[in-house]
Amino acid sequence: MREVLSFKKAGDASFYGGSLALALILFFVVYDNDVFGGQWVVFSLYASINLMWMLVIGTAGIYSFATVAVVGASAYLAALVSGGSIAGVDLEGARSLNVVLMLLAAAAFGAFLGVLIAAPTIRLRGVYFCLFTIGLAEVGRAIVKQHELLGKNSGLFGGARFLRVDQVATENGRTIQFFVGLALIVFCLVVYRLVDGGRLGLLLRTARESEGVAKGLGVDVVRARFAVFIISSTVLGLIGGFYTGSYGGVSLTIFDFNTLLLLLAMIVVGGLGSAKGAIIGTALVLYVDRTYADLDQPAWRFVAIGIIMYAVTIGTTRGLVGLPAQIRAYVQRRRARQVGGEGEPAPAPAELELPGL
Repeated sequence: MREVLSFKKAGDASFYGGSLALALILFFVVYDNDVFGGQWVVFSLYASINLMWMLVIGTAGIYSFATVAVVGASAYLAALVSGGSIAGVDLEGARSLNVVLMLLAAAAFGAFLGVLIAAPTIRLRGVYFCLFTIGLAEVGRAIVKQHELLGKNSGLFGGARFLRVDQVATENGRTIQFFVGLALIVFCLVVYRLVDGGRLGLLLRTARESEGVAKGLGVDVVRARFAVFIISSTVLGLIGGFYTGSYGGVSLTIFDFNTLLLLLAMIVVGGLGSAKGAIIGTALVLYVDRTYADLDQPAWRFVAIGIIMYAVTIGTTRGLVGLPAQIRAYVQRRRARQVGGEGEPAPAPAELELPGL
């Protein structure tokens, strides 16, 4: 078992180390490219959102679609408390303090929304919780459209930003954007690993295998799921603050249902229940989405993403992240057939699967 564990940990470290190296290489190769800077901000936000969504769906087993609603509401609150308005008033004083307070307020509001959503509904199971949370993004959109304070269709701009006006589209500004986005991804990865690999994750995996047995062992399944939901909502609120800090404001498009579907495609393609799957799926689907968005018929990006989802769903068992193990198992079966002739193949050796790797 120790050998398998060390192999898994080494493979995990290799993936994250390689991903970090690739990000740094891309940064230095296209250092002066504003397009890369803009896409990196989008990638860091989407990857961070998907990591927290993985905690809810994969670790806690809660089929929640409230992700976009929590991020969007927290982004609007961040814009409000940092001076955002319809007119786009840009505050110049105490910039760093405004950013810090904005992020803290957004995280606190995300936790509040998590309690508000989960407290009355956490006992709902499966499709019922799913249907309840799907409508939250539309509720958020409707509330914003009705209130002048929230900018209606215009959104709120002029809030605190990570960049000053004179840093936008400059070498210094691109550097700040890159490392802010990288810090957000690393923070979300740490939170994911601490929860999924810790006591809460162990309790919930036990409950997922057999909830009756878990309850017999004294595990409070509802309380454990509630805790994971609040943790993820708090970080999602923080991500909403990062959204406002990156763009200087927020608009109604953050509640777009297509955004929710795009995020869902990312975690399905990458592989449910895996941090590596969240990152791989986000990178691939976002690349396809942005590539086709620049063509004459951008709607084709939905067709391309749909084809990728279909192929991954039919051809893999755990998304792209599980494809190497699937290929190894296939090769082992082929070798077993060659050794054993035309008879039944020898069973493949069992492999310890560590959740979240």
